[in-house]
Amino acid sequence: MLGVIHPLLQTRCPMQDDQLTQIVEQLNAEPEESYTLQRVVDQAVANIPGCDMCSVFVRRGNTVETATTTDPVASKIDDLQFELDEGPCLTVLEHHEIASVPDTLADELWPRWSTAAHTDGVRSSLSVRLATDSPFFACLNMYSHREHAFDEDSVDQAVIYARLASVALLQAREISGLRSALTNRLIIGAAQGILMERYGLSLDRSFEVLRRHSNERNTKLRDIAQGIVDGAPQQPAKVPGATEA
Repeated sequence: MLGVIHPLLQTRCPMQDDQLTQIVEQLNAEPEESYTLQRVVDQAVANIPGCDMCSVFVRRGNTVETATTTDPVASKIDDLQFELDEGPCLTVLEHHEIASVPDTLADELWPRWSTAAHTDGVRSSLSVRLATDSPFFACLNMYSHREHAFDEDSVDQAVIYARLASVALLQAREISGLRSALTNRLIIGAAQGILMERYGLSLDRSFEVLRRHSNERNTKLRDIAQGIVDGAPQQPAKVPGATEA
């Protein structure tokens, strides 16, 4: 039996309202990206019929990696797709919304991966793309120890679940980005304060010194600032264009 590329059609929602509410609460329990990713795979195993283990593929630019998983076997199965450069998850990331392998022993669409996956105990799989923003793309990969584990209801629930998970991940990434930006600004501001006190510079001049140091060393401005902050109690920072008072 061939692996299946599913067209993205209008899906019905076989989940009850209380189940949907619980999923939303669990996924949004802590708006931090790595934590949310782990909750996404954990809740997939808990809520998608047939799902014994789960992982999330993430592609950032040209790099694809497994971001999180519920089981070492799932991680190994993911790595096989990278090694063989074939598999339903990679196909979903590149071309389609949903792909499934009802029986890895009989699959002909990704034969090398399916054979290896079957050897490691995976009998069927379901992959659904998560709706995330470029250049960050993600795919939810669900694996089962049983053949034909993902029926029509499972696919419908996985699609609904993927939409909920996508919203949670987008929110977590946005909040993580804001936190990171705020932290960077605080570190740069602290470094400016050190330079202003140590060398008698103005606010604008202290930033110019950091920026020029960053360009000359081909190092991120934030890292230059962090180095000055970390070294503040010890040696005076050597920065171009400033004379120590």
